[in-house]
Amino acid sequence: FKDDREAVIDAPGHSGRERARALSDLVDAWLIERFDGAVGALGGRAGMALASTRGYGRRELAPQSDLDLLLLHDGKVTSVGQVADQLWYPIWDQGLKLGHAVRTPKETLNLAADDLDTATTLLQIRHLAGDASLTEHVGEQALAQWRKRPKKWLTELHQGVAARHAQYGEVAFLLEPDLKEGRGGLRDVHALHWAELVHPLLHGGDDAVLTRAYDTLLDVRVALHRHTGRAGDRLNLQDQDGVAA
Repeated sequence: FKDDREAVIDAPGHSGRERARALSDLVDAWLIERFDGAVGALGGRAGMALASTRGYGRRELAPQSDLDLLLLHDGKVTSVGQVADQLWYPIWDQGLKLGHAVRTPKETLNLAADDLDTATTLLQIRHLAGDASLTEHVGEQALAQWRKRPKKWLTELHQGVAARHAQYGEVAFLLEPDLKEGRGGLRDVHALHWAELVHPLLHGGDDAVLTRAYDTLLDVRVALHRHTGRAGDRLNLQDQDGVAA
């Protein structure tokens, strides 16, 4: 797996989106195999599901991105801790960064009812393995919760965007911009799409323009990870020639 992953990272000629999707697909296959092996050894996989979220949920896995995973269970299975161990430890053994949680759908949705970060995370959930009905239920209910309280979420989303802009400044004009958190960065496009789920914002043709701009930022972010071999979104001056190349 490590060799295959490095081959995808080093392969010439891919756009940032293509490389991120290839990495996501490679990790998908590896994790599904781990999950099926762990659950199969315990006699079946009913009552559990493995899902990806955040950037990995969008199939935008940059070379040094975290793997954000949610292990859902119906509250009845007693082996969920064993399955979690057989998933998380191999990931750590590969030297990959992991964001993980083990929850029931009810626990997950209760957290998302009041926390903006959790709520938006679940808007990007993607099923990987196990009982798909658990993942589908969480995704559907998370979207319903988001649409049920538009004033709350849009207010919090606006406050978060304003705070990010004040902290990180402009992507377009800074000598060392933050590609993700700065004004005009990747996170702003995510925020626009989250807001669109409860209130129309974009005009005809905006999606195509946003996609082109987003792909440019994604190209640079993936190249930055490849060049430095580190996680990070700030395009520092000493890295710019290497990233450009």
